Amino acid sequence: MNAYSKILDQYDGKRIAPFEEIANALSIRPDALEQVTAIIDSDHEHAHVGGTWILKRLIELGLETPAGLCQDIIRWLEIATDKNSRLHLLQILDRIELPDDYHARLYAVATEYATDRNTLVRAWAYNAIALIGVANPDYKDDALTKLKTAASSDAPSVNARIRNTALYKEIKN
Repeated sequence: MNAYSKILDQYDGKRIAPFEEIANALSIRPDALEQVTAIIDSDHEHAHVGGTWILKRLIELGLETPAGLCQDIIRWLEIATDKNSRLHLLQILDRIELPDDYHARLYAVATEYATDRNTLVRAWAYNAIALIGVANPDYKDDALTKLKTAASSDAPSVNARIRNTALYKEIKN
């Protein structure tokens, strides 16, 4: 983490260039996942928002993720206070394995974030609810109810994200 502290210090709350620099450096390292996990778990002022952005970017670039990463993501979601950290973590869920053992915790966190003040966080929380609804029949009916309710009453951006979920498409066909 110390190697990246000075770069994280350059983050101004808007421009993501420092995060891109770290992601590019980590993308060629075999221990990239361990390094980004250390960043997210550190006490640095910008560690959580920066680390979650970097993790999301690395996964988009093809970083292979173990099933256990889901547990870390849920843990980070449970403590995330920044809307951007929440958003990054929720957006990652489409790209990783969601083992059955974690469905209950993830569903609870996603349900909580479905009432977040930030519309993008809400939109991606509903996406997570839909992912669990597809993956686990025990959650399907409740997930469908949540999606239908939000699709008819929430912001257009939330409605658009819901309409793009596999679970919602299932009821429209």
